[in-house]
Amino acid sequence: MTRASRPTAPSAGRTAGPLPDRTATRRPGRTAGPLPDRTATRRPGRTVGPLPEYTTAPRPGRTTARRPRRFVVVGAGVLGACVAARLAEAGAEVTLLEQAEPGHAASRWSFAWLNSNDKGPRAYHDLNHAGMRAWAGLAADPGGTADPIGTAGQGGAAWYRPTGNLEWAVDAPGWERLAARVRRLADWGYQARLIGAAEAAELEPALRLPRSVAQVAWFPAEGYLVTGPLVSHQVRRAVRHGARLLTGQPGRVTGLDAGGGAVRTAAGEVIRADAVVCCAGRWVPELAALAGAACPVPLVPWAAPGAEAPGLVVRAGPVTPPGPARVLHAPQVYLRPHEGGMVQLEAPDAAVDLHTPDAVLGRWADELLRRARRVVRGLDRAGVAGYRVCVRPMPADGRSIVGPLPGADHLYLAVTHSGVTLAAHLAGLITAELTGGAQAAELAPYRPGRFLAGASAAGR
Repeated sequence: MTRASRPTAPSAGRTAGPLPDRTATRRPGRTAGPLPDRTATRRPGRTVGPLPEYTTAPRPGRTTARRPRRFVVVGAGVLGACVAARLAEAGAEVTLLEQAEPGHAASRWSFAWLNSNDKGPRAYHDLNHAGMRAWAGLAADPGGTADPIGTAGQGGAAWYRPTGNLEWAVDAPGWERLAARVRRLADWGYQARLIGAAEAAELEPALRLPRSVAQVAWFPAEGYLVTGPLVSHQVRRAVRHGARLLTGQPGRVTGLDAGGGAVRTAAGEVIRADAVVCCAGRWVPELAALAGAACPVPLVPWAAPGAEAPGLVVRAGPVTPPGPARVLHAPQVYLRPHEGGMVQLEAPDAAVDLHTPDAVLGRWADELLRRARRVVRGLDRAGVAGYRVCVRPMPADGRSIVGPLPGADHLYLAVTHSGVTLAAHLAGLITAELTGGAQAAELAPYRPGRFLAGASAAGR
């Protein structure tokens, strides 16, 4: 899941873990008037936090015979970082804007499950399946894994973990739904099959299956990404090919002239571009409105009490070896390994929102850890290291929103609930459209204009 987050303070007696930072999400502000026609002198980009190694290098082989196309990418999560890297590699002039630090918003706490497991209709399944293959190809590409190599990822990339996924049900209706899904996915050419409990235990020795479970669904091509190292890797790729990274106030958008192709930042700089690519998650509708676009960009509500988009993410540890090594979907808790001997936990029934009191969040975090202990070995000495309420950027009709925004000629949107799975593949499709001019047939069902057409039809 792709998520934006609100930090929560650990309860008394907890270790601070990775959560001492309480990064406030900055809402883009509106400008008082139109952006000036002149291009302001650019300031050198600055970085904040642990990213001083991002230094802009000259683009190899660049000549003055033809000016590269200019693009601004807003948002340096997994999707925005991938788009910036692909555009820069294609020879474009790229500025990547991030109001905090790369990968420190939604991507930092994403469950980051690589899958096309229950994503219909067939066209959306195929798009996500292509996304899985794109990550495998990138991880195996020696030119795409310039960061230090670990042993966890097939092909060598430490951030790529194709571990497979095990899922089971404990009642008859749940089992029938799971078995039907496995049959459908297998018919579509997706790696999915039912295995016995003994084989599941061999695949995941830490597993504690209920005795009543005779079969388990096995999805061997699925896995997860470690998003922190991944985003850093993608940003380095972008910068290595000449992209400019601006973070903090210089990276916060306060004005958009989508008709003229310009962005104003909180630092006062005006950046001209042939297109502005908006990969800012839940803030995409607000940025579209900032550009004065009439076309709606509807997401599932996330701000009000009781909203469905927020969800609770918990990290717990340390894990006592041998702990879980794969993605696991038990009926009451979802878990996967995480960096530093930790596990990441979610639950389908953890009903929280951005207004839930911290005491309630802490009780839910403890409950998720109790559930996880019943599912796997290795957590008996683990404690809750941290938790956050995260907002999933979920398009209202369940489908990704990718493409130029009608009425805002220079604004290109990319917002999806499947951002982690799709990022590498979408980055390639978006780059081909922006630099080559031809529309990608795969993206036809996901254009923003469908909402404008729907609104017009409803009004007749």
